[in-house]
Amino acid sequence: MIKIIGLLENTKDNNIKNIKSKHGLSIYIETNNHKILFDVGPNKYFINNAIKMGIDLTTIDMVIISHDHIDHLGGLKYFLKINKTAKIYISKEAINNHYVKVIGIPFNVGINKSLLNNNRFILTDNYYPIDDELILFSKVKGNYPLPKSNNNLYMKKDNKIVKDDFVHEQNLIISDNNKTYLFTGCSHSGIINIVNTASKIINRCPNYVIGGFHLYEPIKKRYESDEYVNNVIHSIKDIDSIFYTCHCTGLKVYEKMKNILKDKINYLHSGTIKEFN
Repeated sequence: MIKIIGLLENTKDNNIKNIKSKHGLSIYIETNNHKILFDVGPNKYFINNAIKMGIDLTTIDMVIISHDHIDHLGGLKYFLKINKTAKIYISKEAINNHYVKVIGIPFNVGINKSLLNNNRFILTDNYYPIDDELILFSKVKGNYPLPKSNNNLYMKKDNKIVKDDFVHEQNLIISDNNKTYLFTGCSHSGIINIVNTASKIINRCPNYVIGGFHLYEPIKKRYESDEYVNNVIHSIKDIDSIFYTCHCTGLKVYEKMKNILKDKINYLHSGTIKEFN
């Protein structure tokens, strides 16, 4: 069995009182062998929500950081204060500076480098099996076009600020009870490319895909084009997986997807609990 809880996301489950929401992502994952945090949001709200939902974060044994953006890793400094043992898995490419441009000015949105002076951090490669249950992979390539909102995101390379290539974005595959689960943070590499890469790694489509699709750009408050969104929907139709989306997909796009894809797609809010047998 695997259990997932939306610890922090842009929206909240209205059935749970006093739950916090914030632009960002943190998912609690419980498997037969691990208690995992997939991302830790932009601040300590994920801790507040964990307390409300009865989750003891001191028992977490690993944190997976999907990519080097503050809405996914800003909460690390708070987690490290309350949990003294969990390993932090982050791409070795994520320790470079990453930026978002606002009115043409680059702002660093990457990890606080001082946190890395800690032997709990494990820097991962583009293919990184953790054990028989868990695999991390990054540097996704594919033929599917990338979201145009990526164009506002940058990195430092050879002392120059250039367009981000998102090689620092890693994804998680969990194998449990003959089923596979794919977790992605923002899908900057393209959700279809990521699913196709995971399918090649495990030699079949994952049973479930959970994460953001990056169809909404929060700085400029705009969605991807109707053509792009329709192509994503059409591609998802042809994939033999069930999807749980959240965060950077955007509610407007999710509603359109839900109307077309029906039970093939659902939403993971702050406070949403889902158990898979």
